[in-house]
Amino acid sequence: MSKKTLIEAKTFTSIYVEKEDRILLTINYQDVQNRVDFWITRAYLLKLLPHFFEFTLLKQEEKIIQPVSSTTNTTDNSTFLLTQQKPVLLESMDFTNMANSGMKLVFKNIEKQIYATSVLNQQSLNDLTTLIVNTPPKYSWGISL
Repeated sequence: MSKKTLIEAKTFTSIYVEKEDRILLTINYQDVQNRVDFWITRAYLLKLLPHFFEFTLLKQEEKIIQPVSSTTNTTDNSTFLLTQQKPVLLESMDFTNMANSGMKLVFKNIEKQIYATSVLNQQSLNDLTTLIVNTPPKYSWGISL
């Protein structure tokens, strides 16, 4: 039985890996000790999309109470590849509405007991949804915003 790993997800990076025909979602790519690479399959992404859209589209008209600070974070490809972990399959995700403090997401690989959690405000949740949806080839995966 493997040890349970809990990670606080601070940054998200995603790329489409054509050879695998999967999305590689990397959490905390610059923090080697807390980095985790999740594979997201097309089938699983199609199951996740309604949940992402439920929480992003319903909230677009609501006024965000806290100001959102935006930072531009560019990915250094050499650091990204050097620190890459062996990807694990994203098997499950939990969405928990935290009332005024945002949405808590838990990314899970049950087999290896890896859990990455993050509480995102509305803008950050919208950004994550856009990042993930825009990563794979839309036509062959049958998705679009």
